[in-house]
This record gives sequence, C-alpha cells and structure tokens, in this order.
Amino acid sequence: MSRDETSFTPDELRQLRLRLRRERAALSDERLEIHSALICDHLLRWFQRWQPHCIGAYRGLRGEVDLTPLTVALARRGTRIALPVMDAKRPGRMHFHAWGPDAPLCHNGFGIAEPCPDAPRIWRREMQVVLLPLVAFDHAGNRMGMGAGYYDRYFARRRFGIRRPKLIGVAHALQGVEALPSQPWDVPLDGVVTEAGWHALPRRARHNTHT
Repeated sequence: MSRDETSFTPDELRQLRLRLRRERAALSDERLEIHSALICDHLLRWFQRWQPHCIGAYRGLRGEVDLTPLTVALARRGTRIALPVMDAKRPGRMHFHAWGPDAPLCHNGFGIAEPCPDAPRIWRREMQVVLLPLVAFDHAGNRMGMGAGYYDRYFARRRFGIRRPKLIGVAHALQGVEALPSQPWDVPLDGVVTEAGWHALPRRARHNTHT
C-alpha cells in the first residue's frame, strides 16, 4: 500500500536518505563500474533512436552512477552536453553550462566537478533531456535527492506547461522504494533507468522511455 506524505515523519525520511546513501556508497568499485556501464548502454541506445541535440547530465559523488562514458560518446557525435554549476552568489541555486571531452572541470564547494566559470551557459529551454542523480525513486516517478532542492527549484516552472526537457532519473536498482512522499513543489520524473533497464512509470511520467 502506498504511503502519502502525512505518513512519513521527518525522522523517517532522514533515516531513509541516510540508509540509501550508505548502501550506494558501499558499492564496490567493480560493481559501480558494471552498473555505470550497463546504464550508459541503456541510455546510449535510447539516444541513438531519439538523437536529441542537447542534454543535461552530471558529475557525481561517490557511489553515484558515472555517466562520463555516455557524455563523451554523445559529445563526439555532436550532441551538446550541459552540466550543472552551483551559483556561488545565490545559495541553493544552480545553472547549466556547456562541457566537452577536452574542456577542463573545476571543483565547487561540495567537491563536485563542474564546468569552469568561463564555460558558456546553456538555458533550460535548450535541453531536451536532463539526466538526474538521486538518492531514491518510486514507481510513481517521485524522486528523493540529497535534500537541498537544487533540481526542484531549477525545473519548478515545468509544472506550468512551458517548454521543458524530459527529466530522467539515473540510479542503482537498490535505490527503488515502494513509495515516497510528494510535495507540491516536487518535480516528478519522466523516466528512471538503472542497471536493470528502464522502470515503468505512470503514463503522465513515462513519455515513451522504454527500450
């Protein structure tokens, strides 16, 4: 039975986030490499059929799926790649900037690699797909992030029907849970891909992502 937001206490959510982050971080380097390769393969086959001209991706923390092989392959085929950059002047905000295989990366205050300040900015309306890291997901398309709300704030306007990219969650299968709370400001996912393949989501979120 699904649980709504009123049945989760703040402590339960905190413990769930902590447990899944620990399980993700505990993956061996070998297992992480295998999962990342499988997920990159699932996504590459999807992109080969759809051929978007610009996508958003990420450079992750320990335990998160490594999308570097995918982004390098797509960039060399002519796809524009955008990576998130934390806004140093506005805490809690981020933007996307262009990245290429030969471009340098800088590290932000969280130790995450991101395009350097002089990299061209890419606007929300330019991206057709954005690949998002996550801590947990459920089969309704809800996503639990690290708790800072960067992605929810950045994509909040998509709820009003303006042109927006598809949001695809990238995760290990172990990060799937039965249900997550949904708040009015949460931005639902259009698809989720793990090492096991694409996960079915409700019709409102699916957008033909199955391989």
